[in-house]
Amino acid sequence: MNAGFGDSSRIIRPISLSQQVVEDLHRRILDKHLAPGTPLPSERELCTIYGVSRTVIREAVKVLSTKGLIQSVPGSGLVVGRTNIGDVAEVMRLFMRSGTSLRYEQLHEVRLALEVSVGGLTSHHTTPELTKELFYLCDELEISGNDLVHASRLDFDFHRTIAQASQNEFFDVIFGALEGALMETRVATFSMDPSRISIVTEAHRRIARGIADSNEEATRVAMADHLIEVKETWDKHPEMVNKRFPHLQTNEDSTP
Repeated sequence: MNAGFGDSSRIIRPISLSQQVVEDLHRRILDKHLAPGTPLPSERELCTIYGVSRTVIREAVKVLSTKGLIQSVPGSGLVVGRTNIGDVAEVMRLFMRSGTSLRYEQLHEVRLALEVSVGGLTSHHTTPELTKELFYLCDELEISGNDLVHASRLDFDFHRTIAQASQNEFFDVIFGALEGALMETRVATFSMDPSRISIVTEAHRRIARGIADSNEEATRVAMADHLIEVKETWDKHPEMVNKRFPHLQTNEDSTP
């Protein structure tokens, strides 16, 4: 077999067969550090490796080709495609979906290292539209009531909007990959004390004001204060400190 694909890997995760093949092929390419242009097994060989029909393999190949991860070259068959930033996002999503779980302490360290810098950067790219969106999310969070999942979504969307406005798409890639774990920690936080919604709302408003004023220092301080306060809240609940958070299934993940 080409590129070390001789061993069979049967996957039992509850997703479609074609998606299982997509994820496993992607992992194999990454694990073996295969360079662009490296020959891959033929469709017939892939059918044997995975024990599935040619229809399943063709669906998987179509998905991977659309993402640019593999290419079909006349006379050469399937080869590894060229990596781009979309592949980086896919790698991180696969990592989070592979059974990996994170402690809150780890998530906090990532957020503190990342989001303070992201907020400061975004303060240099403020626009009326961005300011309006951030304050809108603050207002919606304030009136979200007892719908903790909706409140958690608004909380996440506020932070991701800041990342998307930073004009550095790698930040958005990271947020997207961590979405499930970040959403679960938010739901857990609001569940411990629903009154925290108002505390978080005010913290968000301070961050939004810093960005609206194009004030990098104020934005960085407001973001750091917010994240540290959230961590201090968790530290008051010993039963939650070492809780591990798997990546939650999204609608896309659960598609049959």
